[in-house]
Amino acid sequence: MNSATRMVTAVLIAFALSGCTAVATPLAGTPVSTGLVGSAERGTDAGNDRPIVTYDGLMVRRRVVIAIHSTPDADVTALRAVLDKAADQSQANLSDISPDVLDPASLEHFVPELIVVLPAGGTVAEAGELVDRAYFQDPAVSGVDHYHVAEVLVHDLRFAVRTTSPAALEEAIAREGILSDALGNYSTTLRTGEFDVTYTGPLLSDELINSVQNGMARAAHTKPEAVTVSSRSTAGVGVDMANEPAPSPGATEGPSDHSHDAADDDVHDDVHDPAHDINDAPDDSDGGR
Repeated sequence: MNSATRMVTAVLIAFALSGCTAVATPLAGTPVSTGLVGSAERGTDAGNDRPIVTYDGLMVRRRVVIAIHSTPDADVTALRAVLDKAADQSQANLSDISPDVLDPASLEHFVPELIVVLPAGGTVAEAGELVDRAYFQDPAVSGVDHYHVAEVLVHDLRFAVRTTSPAALEEAIAREGILSDALGNYSTTLRTGEFDVTYTGPLLSDELINSVQNGMARAAHTKPEAVTVSSRSTAGVGVDMANEPAPSPGATEGPSDHSHDAADDDVHDDVHDPAHDINDAPDDSDGGR
């Protein structure tokens, strides 16, 4: 990539869930993000903007998201198609996810017109390389103002209930909007004698999870405790929310103007600084989780 193309490359910022923020020094006029630390459900009374979560372990995962802030005249559908094509070359399947996986301070900075989540195991470095390959090779793709890459916490859940008519239950739930109101995006699976709902998205409070159980139970004419809640997958590493540090108060005060040495932490920060590109200095692009 030549220097002129790199000058329009968006700032790539990776935020460790330890509460430390790493921010690249931007070019003049380049928007800067506040820290992306974990995810939060709005409307809760949690003082750190994170819901009360006891459904954790394998039910909570660390995932990497790409958030694109497009220009006013951009075709967002076309931008997604370009990103998906680049992901296909790496045999990676990008999935839609709610912007609410970003913390409130970040959403005050911008609400992304396009946000996707990498497959489980995807790293910040891989996400940055994907965006660079999709949009900033010669010739560069127009329509991307800037972008952010972040590692966030998500709930990865499976709700299941026994029923003699899974199809009828699915129709009843869709008609009442029970799940769309509570979860937004979700998927359903009809099994013999069972109806399953899978969800990957912003952390849900215990109260909201219980409301989903109540809604599904009501539609299935059964008791709420008959609706089981489990992890969507038993593979990989989960998160113990009791050991998760609260979002750093500094994350809501605005961006830092310094780089963070990831060697000091267990979670590696990947920082992409356009100023280094202009000076042909090496990228710090070997980050991971």
